[in-house]
Amino acid sequence: MDRPMKERVVGGARRVLRVVLALVVSASGCGGADATGLPVASRAPCTAGVARCAARIEIAPGRFVPSFQSFALAQGDSLVTDAVVVVHGTERNADEYFATMAEAAALSGRLQSTVIIAPRFQTVDDAPAVDEPYWTSNGWRVGDLSNSTGPLPRLSAYSAIDTILARLGNRTRFPRLSRIVVTGHSAGAQLVHRFAATSGVEPTLAGIAVRYVAANPSTWLYLGPERGRDGAFAIPAAAASCPDYDDWHYGLQNRNTFANAVATSLVRQNLVSRQMTVMVGTADTLTADLDVSCGANLQGARRFQRGRTLIEYMNARHQGHAHRLVEVPGVGHSSRGMYTSLDGRRALFP
Repeated sequence: MDRPMKERVVGGARRVLRVVLALVVSASGCGGADATGLPVASRAPCTAGVARCAARIEIAPGRFVPSFQSFALAQGDSLVTDAVVVVHGTERNADEYFATMAEAAALSGRLQSTVIIAPRFQTVDDAPAVDEPYWTSNGWRVGDLSNSTGPLPRLSAYSAIDTILARLGNRTRFPRLSRIVVTGHSAGAQLVHRFAATSGVEPTLAGIAVRYVAANPSTWLYLGPERGRDGAFAIPAAAASCPDYDDWHYGLQNRNTFANAVATSLVRQNLVSRQMTVMVGTADTLTADLDVSCGANLQGARRFQRGRTLIEYMNARHQGHAHRLVEVPGVGHSSRGMYTSLDGRRALFP
């Protein structure tokens, strides 16, 4: 599942980030527009998970999700060339994920040219507004429809991300955008892997390369019933005692409404062909908040092993796939540790 404890930036690391961001702000100034009339990226981007960086995104007529944005999605920016959509973990702490991604972008020298969007997928515990859909604590990450007790129509968090990507692809708002990364850590990474398999928006984004970075999820989506054992992949002997091990979101059987609307052949094609970075911390070997259901355990004992095994599965069963493995040395179950590491930053900002 997700993080065992709050991940907060403290001490010297926070001071370094303040210095980096202060230099960016002081060099950039505020305001200004180019010949198109759009705001230019020389204005200071928003970098903190605070009210002035917050904006709601309309994902359906009259229906909104909260978010944090470094440049305004509705307004656009004429000099932005990259976008990162970062999805929070189980704590739904989009503010911290937003600040962490701003730090990673600043350390990579890409803060001025990157629009960062951090949506928040709420549960009823978050006291959503009457026009804001909300999900169960597991539902948003696996693509389930929003709760029937919330506003209608019921929507999947996956369709919300589709909408965000479509807005980023608006050439009137972001005329120079050429790259989008969709990323998440832990529960957010569970969303990213399944979203990549089921989203239909990528082919509509002409001239924009889309990549996916899934960091330290509890589980992955398998495209067939085979699971790994002793270096080989076959239907597991435990299948009889674990009859739902290949159901969505572990596999393709009994998919939910959003995923079932996509043909099985297209789900497979999408996940095989899309640019997916499987990013795992070599120290993510503990069990805190780990999915230990039988379906999850058939993917491996710990997150680090499960990521490696997925790549072995793709190599064995889906040759020519576009998954790649990035191992981040010495990092455990920490979104900040993953994203601000050298390997993490290279995966996000190559």
